[in-house]
Amino acid sequence: MKFNMGIKGKILTGFVALGMLLFFSGVISFFQLNKLSYSSHSMLEASFKNTELAKKLLDAVQEQNTALLQMIVTQDRKYDSLLLDGRTKFDSAFNQAQITVRDLQGFDSIYRANLAYNYTINEFLKDSLSQNKVNWYATVYQDSYANLTASIKNVMISTQRIMDTKAVRLEDSAYRATMPGLIALLIAIIIVMIFFYFVNLYYIIPVLKISDALQAFLDSRVPFKVNIEGKDEVFRLKEQIEKLTGEIKSKRNE
Repeated sequence: MKFNMGIKGKILTGFVALGMLLFFSGVISFFQLNKLSYSSHSMLEASFKNTELAKKLLDAVQEQNTALLQMIVTQDRKYDSLLLDGRTKFDSAFNQAQITVRDLQGFDSIYRANLAYNYTINEFLKDSLSQNKVNWYATVYQDSYANLTASIKNVMISTQRIMDTKAVRLEDSAYRATMPGLIALLIAIIIVMIFFYFVNLYYIIPVLKISDALQAFLDSRVPFKVNIEGKDEVFRLKEQIEKLTGEIKSKRNE
């Protein structure tokens, strides 16, 4: 059994197919962009936290360094509290990093460098009166201080490199997120062009043929004859016009 779909059904089917294509491509793009937004937010948040923690660590080390210099210059142990305060701030920032930072590989080197740094200071405080403080500061202390600050800075550099790598991945993700929409748009344009072609072929051209044939019949009594494929509304319109023109011709012949 052959199913003949009318003009309304064909047009409706075309628009429904186009609408479903755009809907599903929009849903895919939405989830991809939502995933991209979440990844971007997580990356920026993690990078910000790592940078802030590294800055806190550097500030704490600098505070200890300042206290130690004041102790050496003034030869007064009253700056012990400032030194301990800097150490407390360092430990607090490091403990926070262990909780919030996912990749602690760089922080392991900070932990080891800090142990050596604290050991150097503690050994100095135990026997500070018998040591050449300036020489100790310029040699023994500076090595441990430079090692600790370098470890912290390396973490900051590593964080930036990781962020750059993730940024490249996000760029690729953004490209993938827009691809469904672009593909859907391209397909939609093709569908519209095909849709226009068939509308023109099966409806506009036949209607123009009917109009020209009817005008010829009215002007010159040329027999109304139009060939139309299909059994839709246009075909039925042609059949009715043929019937009407036939009746008019029959009445005139009588």
